[in-house]
Amino acid sequence: MPKNPDSNSGFNRRSFIKGAGMTALAGATGAVATASTSASAQSSSSIPKLANGKYDFDTPYNRVGSNCARWDSPGLNYPAGVFKYGMGVASIDFECAPCITEALAERTNHHNWGYMSSTQPLRDGIVRWNGERHGVELDPDSITIASGVYSGMIAAMRAFIPAAGKLLLVTPVYSGFYTMARNAHVATVDSQMIRKNGRYEVNWEDLEAKMTSDIRAMVVCNPQNPTGNVWTEEELLRMGRLALEHNIVVLSDEIHSDVIRSGHKYVPFASLPDRAVVNNSVSFNAISKTFNMAGMKNAYFYSKSPTMLDRVDQYHHAELSTLGVAANAAAYRHGAEWFDQANAYLDENHTFMENYIKQNMPDVVYTKNEGTFMTFLDVSKIMTSIGAAEQYIAAEKASPEYYFRDWLVHNSGVYLNPGSVYGAGGEGHVRMNLASSRMVLKEVLDSMTMAFNKV
Repeated sequence: MPKNPDSNSGFNRRSFIKGAGMTALAGATGAVATASTSASAQSSSSIPKLANGKYDFDTPYNRVGSNCARWDSPGLNYPAGVFKYGMGVASIDFECAPCITEALAERTNHHNWGYMSSTQPLRDGIVRWNGERHGVELDPDSITIASGVYSGMIAAMRAFIPAAGKLLLVTPVYSGFYTMARNAHVATVDSQMIRKNGRYEVNWEDLEAKMTSDIRAMVVCNPQNPTGNVWTEEELLRMGRLALEHNIVVLSDEIHSDVIRSGHKYVPFASLPDRAVVNNSVSFNAISKTFNMAGMKNAYFYSKSPTMLDRVDQYHHAELSTLGVAANAAAYRHGAEWFDQANAYLDENHTFMENYIKQNMPDVVYTKNEGTFMTFLDVSKIMTSIGAAEQYIAAEKASPEYYFRDWLVHNSGVYLNPGSVYGAGGEGHVRMNLASSRMVLKEVLDSMTMAFNKV
């Protein structure tokens, strides 16, 4: 099980944010700056307007000082001024869809915060979104609203995995699954993927070999975070049938399902043409990645099998936020146009980054993502050049990848996620978020290139 310790150097959060002077997104002399240093940055009070039918994703949006995990947290572990670019945490830097802000403003005009009477508009939105965009017909009664994918997944692990049972993960995979397993008191087993022609693929022989009698559930991450696989129907059926043959329940995490690159198609596990496979699964989803609303604490899970859903519901309880429900319902109902434009912009960011790396970073191996707004970079050559494998112990870091992460911050200001937290196969890699203005992305890549060229 990968470790994910982050030492806090003792900086006071409030004084750090005050001292930072709102200069993250770039150095004070950089081309990219926040509202305090550049008139080109959007202020936190603006709402993006359509201009010629387009939303503005190019102007950097200032998130510093807003209690933001992506831009405020990393700097607490480094001397003042060292950290500049938060490119790790999986959140989008764009200002949210106007319909969300407008719905929240409308609800806050009513000055009473008692219990809600219904979540029906939210359920209707979930059903409509899945039906119209993904071709999955859902019964509103088959949906359980959750405060996050975490709570639903933990409930499912408790429901299906007994005390001596284990959870199977296809890796490299989202580090949060290990956290969920720890919370559910469940051990994990990794089945490492193989890389073929620039794409990660399931090692089918290894996957089936790992399906021993103590494995009681398997996570299917679709799209796969951090490798970006958008699994095909054939791949999903093969995974599902192997799981069914070995009496293993499939837990399908589809939280990145809307962020799909051009030329690829997301296939919901519940839409597979094998009823037995589908009925052996529970699917988990949200639009928290789609619209960057993780802070609104809203998600859902469902199963085509009422029995499976009932088993998870026995271990699950959600306390929902009135504002979270209002924001999500508005996004489902009115946010499609904003997201379609944002997704196209993210697709272009992937292409921009791929071309940049080919032209400027010969020692970095880029995996072409099929979905998500993350990318998984092989930096093993650079890690070797800086002696990460030898230096990390003396530096008291958890792994060579953690050593590289800190080296990169000190030499470029760029903060990325260490690959070692994503299970077997994450060695020598880092995860990078590219959901930012292209201006920010270019400045980040320029800073990384300068650091790499000095090695």
